[in-house]
Amino acid sequence: MKIQPKEVKTRVLLHRRITSDYYRLRLLCPEIAVLASPGQFIMVRVNDLKDPFLRRPFGFSRLFPPREKKVRPEDEGAVEICYQVVGRGTSLMTQLREGQRLDVLGPLGKGFWVSEGQQRSILVGGGIGIAPLLAWAERFQKEQKERRKTPSRGEESMQVFVLIGAKNRERILGVRELKRMGLEPQLATEDGSLGLPGLATDLLERELLTQGHKATVVYACGPVPMLARVAQIAEQFDLSCQVLLEAHMACGVGACRGCAVKVKEESIRETLPPLEPDGLGGKSISEGENGEEEAGSFRKSLMPVIAETPAFRYARACKEGPVFEGREIIWE
Repeated sequence: MKIQPKEVKTRVLLHRRITSDYYRLRLLCPEIAVLASPGQFIMVRVNDLKDPFLRRPFGFSRLFPPREKKVRPEDEGAVEICYQVVGRGTSLMTQLREGQRLDVLGPLGKGFWVSEGQQRSILVGGGIGIAPLLAWAERFQKEQKERRKTPSRGEESMQVFVLIGAKNRERILGVRELKRMGLEPQLATEDGSLGLPGLATDLLERELLTQGHKATVVYACGPVPMLARVAQIAEQFDLSCQVLLEAHMACGVGACRGCAVKVKEESIRETLPPLEPDGLGGKSISEGENGEEEAGSFRKSLMPVIAETPAFRYARACKEGPVFEGREIIWE
């Protein structure tokens, strides 16, 4: 069923600074929360002055859909995002106060999905890219809890592993939230200040080599070079890999085509036209002492050539994504 995005006025429930330039923002918007899935996103208008004019896209780090059983009424119908201060729009967002109203459009895009026969999930986050994966990890853990209450024959529990990489310990996010879910994330920092020295992709390679990869699906979000490497590793192990692309989006609804992503199509087989048997361009092939051999060699050198040309098209990340199968993307 196609979900129609809604434009609503939300109320800021919580706004916290996590590190020097990372923030957590929780918004009350039950119309969106009840429809949203991990991997999808919202477009936020920073202020009512429409300056900056364009909205900013943010993936969900937590979802609190309305439920019949009220546990924390203040969180019912809320969504949460994490953002990094990188420009004028996000700098203005740091001034938001609890109780303030904010214009939001969503939910938008295509989120994560579970593959048939999947038994193991590896979530790979780089920097702020771990935020959308937190919502997906929480969804897995909630479903696991429900399965334990009503066990079914032959139904295996889903194993979830989380790998986080960042430049330094200050940029490692989500550890506390994951531990509350009962997950113990593996950490890597480029400067070695926390966890293993190296990258999140190093953790992924080690995990697949040491623990095996049967019925495993990899989910990743982070910088494009990291995603390209995750997709490459997954392909080497013949694994399904879903990547959440942080594409630049102006409208979020597919109208502007500003978030185009190059994706693969089936290869095009290009064949040169066949040659006439007695010559090329009206010129005959002479037959002399070695005429038959020369003619055969000539014709052989001009045999039709079949070339594999990789075909591609441009997909709109806001409509067909932002979550894509890693093998679909042409990484440049």
